[in-house]
Amino acid sequence: MIMRTILRTILILTLVAAFASAAPDEADGTVVAVISGDVFEIAILHADPRIGSGVETVRLADLKLPPAESAEGEAAREFARSLLSNRTVSLDIDNDSEDGRDPLGRLLSVVYLVDPDGGVNTTHPVNRILVDSGFAEVDDSEGDEFDPADWWASDGQLSEDGDIRVVINEVESNPEGGDEDNEWLELYNDGAEDAVLGNWTLTTAGGSEVSIEPGTILPSWGFLVVRADGYWLRNSDELVILRDETGAEVDRTPALDDGENDDKSWSRYPDGGDDWAFVEASPDGPTPPLEDSETVTYLDDEDEDDNWLRWSDQCDAFGPWDVSDFLQ
Repeated sequence: MIMRTILRTILILTLVAAFASAAPDEADGTVVAVISGDVFEIAILHADPRIGSGVETVRLADLKLPPAESAEGEAAREFARSLLSNRTVSLDIDNDSEDGRDPLGRLLSVVYLVDPDGGVNTTHPVNRILVDSGFAEVDDSEGDEFDPADWWASDGQLSEDGDIRVVINEVESNPEGGDEDNEWLELYNDGAEDAVLGNWTLTTAGGSEVSIEPGTILPSWGFLVVRADGYWLRNSDELVILRDETGAEVDRTPALDDGENDDKSWSRYPDGGDDWAFVEASPDGPTPPLEDSETVTYLDDEDEDDNWLRWSDQCDAFGPWDVSDFLQ
């Protein structure tokens, strides 16, 4: 009886240790700087005893990226900046390395995005996203605890929440040159599962409605540009609501004013975030990172209070609506 109890205790401790070694909650914090496609700095919020407070440098485990000074390496860095800047992330730190660090003292980790509600996206670690997006290759090291095959192990399995979060990510109501036929907005899937958008609709404050074609799929972490013939987005007091095929509201923009006939648009910054900024337009791709000397206009609460939604039943549609120019 005593021996059975001891064995049971050993088994439980073994299972607990195995679970802990794979848990993506050994540290978390906010990304404050992206150095390269696989190296960034994080302001620690919570951590295990291996690290303290302050700013730590993290390197994504088991990845091979192009040289940082190459065009491909710079593209990987910009993608990582658009994905990670100012985002909260959770770290699974390598237990096989000394203090969880590589030879340069960086925390060797598998990194997970944390959503605004505090949930951790365990199905699509950032390491995997870099590979899926073509910016990195798997380089499985025998010296760490990780098995990159685990990053794809949950494919085809939906979480309880579905891991789908589609938002209106960018609005260009006053493009450079003429507005007719050139106005567009961008949807972004900030979730871990592909989203089926067939028969979803976009309704504007001016009364226009755009239907998304049946069969349209927006991949996880993908962008979809929606265009329409004629004029369909107003330059002032514009507000757009996204609804699914049942008519349920999925997302809406704040009231937006764009009086500048230029190459800038209103965009969530960073992609999928809660803040809106007037930045360089980037249809079909991540919002470009800001240079240190660049200034940007943000939409604050006072701006939103100064605008209001004015629906008009007198507004006629300006031609047929269709969807085009989206990433496969």
